[in-house]
Amino acid sequence: MVGLVAVGGLGGIGLMSMASAQPAGVKINEVELNPRGRDAGGEWVEIYNPTGADVNIGDYTIKTSWHSNSVTIPAGTVIGAGQLYVLAIDGEKLSNANLLTLVDSAGHQVDRTPALVDRSDSSLTWQRIPDGGTSWRLTEGTNAAANDPRTFKPATSGDGQREDTQPAGTGDRCAGSAQCLEGKVVRVADADTVYIRVGADTYKVDLSLTKAAGNDRSFTQNLCFGNNALVDQDDKQPRKNKSTIMGVVFCGSTNLNQQLLDSRQVTLDKRQCATSEFASQEWAKRHGC
Repeated sequence: MVGLVAVGGLGGIGLMSMASAQPAGVKINEVELNPRGRDAGGEWVEIYNPTGADVNIGDYTIKTSWHSNSVTIPAGTVIGAGQLYVLAIDGEKLSNANLLTLVDSAGHQVDRTPALVDRSDSSLTWQRIPDGGTSWRLTEGTNAAANDPRTFKPATSGDGQREDTQPAGTGDRCAGSAQCLEGKVVRVADADTVYIRVGADTYKVDLSLTKAAGNDRSFTQNLCFGNNALVDQDDKQPRKNKSTIMGVVFCGSTNLNQQLLDSRQVTLDKRQCATSEFASQEWAKRHGC
């Protein structure tokens, strides 16, 4: 059997309402892929309803990229507006390298995580920070509680619409005065080097502040290859030639530089901390800049 916990607000356990609202923008909010010790019985997935209405998630399914496993949420399950819902996994269905998809009862994709890797064998979990936002971080687990209490807003505003929890400026991902490129990832040379086709031109992009520890490029390949990406060129790093640049790469909504560091696929290149435009960003400072 699949264990279930519904929680409201900032983590207080509450009853699920039985509203019949149509499916809305629920999100996979936190994932425990690799709990401490034996994984069986310790895996779980947290779902967040950031909307201002209750959502019936009964018969929704979590599908995994590992062995194509799936776990179905029981019929009639409703997640309240601004509430969290934890799906405890029976047995061992996840893996320490996975991409999870949330599919509704009609088979339509509702949400999907990026490729997540957790080899920590600990209480660390992958979390959206802020809750329901676009960035993922591997950090201490917050099962059934807000990932970032500073930005978690379960209540609605006076007009009945949910207040925005996304920090200002995250939509404008290119900063500074250097190039801002958008194109398709056509090759992954290693974990922190990708080739992006922009129109008729192809650019080699070396990721700022990262240093690949080996030849494993599967994480970047799974996340980015064949997908659209945005490149914010590093203002302070010299351009090697016309078609080779350094910068931060966003595959979809995911900051690849940050996620590679958070998942320990690469190490921080501390030599760049004195020269990179991005050295002052929170994710770079957290890793040692």
